[in-house]
Amino acid sequence: MTANHDDDSLGPFMPYQCSLLKRVSLRARIIGLITSLVMAITLLLSWVASKEAAIQLEEHIGHDTADSAYQMVDKLNRSMDARIKEVQLLLRTREFTDLTDTALARAQLEHLQSNYDVVSWIGITDTSGTVIASTGGLLQGSSIAQRPVFMEGQNGLWIGDVHDAVMLSQLLPNPTGLPIQFVDIAAPLHDAQGELTGVLGVHLSWEWALQVKNSMFSPKLVEQQTELLLLSSQGTVILGPSELLGQQLGFIALSPDSTMPEWSIETWPDGQRYVTGMARSQGFGDFPGLGWVAISRQPVATAFAPVERLYEIILGTGLLVALLFSIIGWVVASRLVAPLTRLARAADDIQAVTNHSAIPLETGSPEFKRLSTSMRDMVERLIDQRQTINRLEDLANTDPLTGLPNRAFLTQYLQHTLPEAERQQQSVVVLIFDLDGFKRVNDELGHHAGDLLLIEITQRLKSTLRSGDVVARLGGDEFVMVLKSASDNSASLAREVSQRLLQRISQPVLLPGNQQAQVGCSLGAAWWPQHGHDIEQVMQLADIALYKAKSQGKHRLVIYGESN
Repeated sequence: MTANHDDDSLGPFMPYQCSLLKRVSLRARIIGLITSLVMAITLLLSWVASKEAAIQLEEHIGHDTADSAYQMVDKLNRSMDARIKEVQLLLRTREFTDLTDTALARAQLEHLQSNYDVVSWIGITDTSGTVIASTGGLLQGSSIAQRPVFMEGQNGLWIGDVHDAVMLSQLLPNPTGLPIQFVDIAAPLHDAQGELTGVLGVHLSWEWALQVKNSMFSPKLVEQQTELLLLSSQGTVILGPSELLGQQLGFIALSPDSTMPEWSIETWPDGQRYVTGMARSQGFGDFPGLGWVAISRQPVATAFAPVERLYEIILGTGLLVALLFSIIGWVVASRLVAPLTRLARAADDIQAVTNHSAIPLETGSPEFKRLSTSMRDMVERLIDQRQTINRLEDLANTDPLTGLPNRAFLTQYLQHTLPEAERQQQSVVVLIFDLDGFKRVNDELGHHAGDLLLIEITQRLKSTLRSGDVVARLGGDEFVMVLKSASDNSASLAREVSQRLLQRISQPVLLPGNQQAQVGCSLGAAWWPQHGHDIEQVMQLADIALYKAKSQGKHRLVIYGESN
């Protein structure tokens, strides 16, 4: 039931839409169709192009973000490799193969620290883990036997991950107030016979990693609001914004075996979405890597701002192209439809066409040429038919001798005149008259003379008529005149017109052969609707009045209903 109701509710709109469409010109339809198609195709192509370009641009932006992360971790790897190589050089110096002179060893350590600002502390232990020489004398004499730097360093070259300073936190200067963090490098010391003599321990300040990170920031990265972070192998932030330090970023899904930078769009703890690039440390040279993961992130709105601009540029260009092609389509459609417009205008004026050349001959295309030629031929045939019809109508409605309207025309005329007179509250006066003495002219002078007499009388009748009045020949010498008048003026009008007729008809008529003929006329009058609502009845009453005029001596007017 609901579906039927919906169909019924839509139904009345369909005829309205169809009728509205029919009132739209062909030119407007073609222009609308061309414009719609061009705009639709252009916008579709623009949308497809913008989507494809946006995908490529997003990929490019994502890979750039991942590449920033890779460059950071690569710089850290190379820096660590350089530090390891420096430690390996230290191991080969004489001062560290013979530890009998600890003062000389300390002096060498001090010299090394002064040349490398990334080194926070360097120390040498004996085989029991007691520090026998160190920079600044820090921890000298103290045991670090339980620290990983000694325990792991006895067995070979060892690199320890980032950790907070334990024993040195109170001894080293700390202007920032933040926890001091180190990256440890340790290696065993051997004498000439290869016997273990101690361990060399190096604490690299984590500040060098911050310096590496800061060196990454080009003006472009700053403009893009890029942030760089470093995660430990356990996913803890060890370098980055202070609010994130020490946090676990479990949503960073980078495979431990991944060797290539990756990127994705992630929602971070602050609730914002970032384009996130990731690259895992694979080590470099002598640095085997500690599983660090470098992160580069940009807010999505900032990172993909070029994508939005690209959308706007492509769609804006598409709209301009669509507008341009719409204008071209409008011009083309106007030229295309112009011949049809001219033919349609000529067809509208076909009633006034008197020559087939009024239909233009369109030669712009074979179709238009055939159409215009066919229309010219059709108009020529219509003109011939109209002329033939007019001639037939004239023959059917006109008296052939006098050229006056006949009874058939009079009947049609009265059918149109009476409703108009009724609307205007007018009367229709009917004057029926015939010629007195016409039979004598025919008998004495012949029928030809009688015909000439009728023709002359006709001219006199026409000169008596007012504009809008009609005189018709009923047959022989009998005529009828129909006059429109005001209701209270019918009698005076009938007398006035009859008086003119009596005067003009009674004047002699000059016939060929210097012959003269003179006739009079008798008139009977009645009017509608005072004398009758049926016009045929009114004509009969006027005819009765005519016979009464003849019986009273002819050459006079008798109005029906008046006593004379």
